[in-house]
Amino acid sequence: MRLGRLLAVGAGVLAARYTLRQTRTSPGGPALERTNYRGRTVTLAAGPALAVGAATGGAPTARAGP
Repeated sequence: MRLGRLLAVGAGVLAARYTLRQTRTSPGGPALERTNYRGRTVTLAAGPALAVGAATGGAPTARAGP
């Protein structure tokens, strides 16, 4: 049981990192960059990466029904 959860978490991490990398290097990637209040460059690509990682990591361990 724990190994399955660990593998699901690992798959979620890999999916999130892959999505972030692909989003940032895509032709529209620079359009997602912003400057925060401290003058540092941040990206809005982390939102989709988080969603993909959470879905990938959570789906295999979800239980159907009571």
